[in-house]
Amino acid sequence: MENELEDKILAILEQHQVGVLTSVQGDFPHARYMTFLHDGLTLYTPSGKELPKTEEVRRNPHVCVLIGYDSPGSAFLEINGLASLEEDESIKERIWENISKDWFQGEDSPSFVVIKIVPEQIRILNSDDDGPDTLDLIG
Repeated sequence: MENELEDKILAILEQHQVGVLTSVQGDFPHARYMTFLHDGLTLYTPSGKELPKTEEVRRNPHVCVLIGYDSPGSAFLEINGLASLEEDESIKERIWENISKDWFQGEDSPSFVVIKIVPEQIRILNSDDDGPDTLDLIG
């Protein structure tokens, strides 16, 4: 069942790159649309080092991503996980090749950073089943 559920999750991630990243700003959720790439179940999204979302991740790494909604009734993912700021050059290069360049001066721009999100729990909502399917990825 777990492999089948993971396959469903990966199929949704393959079809969608735009979703909503929610981080914590003070005591409140702060949501914004972002572009996501994935490697397995791990998500990556580009950012600027000095933007509010990167500071929010530094202070509180718990985030939620909603991704996959096409139309009323279509399946989508709710991904709860831990975010970190990724400086690895190979990851930055891969993300750079697959994003809009409008926001950054260049791949080696000092303001370019990648937010990495490692899921702890993924739920598929609006699937054909009786309720949300949940994949728990921590102990």
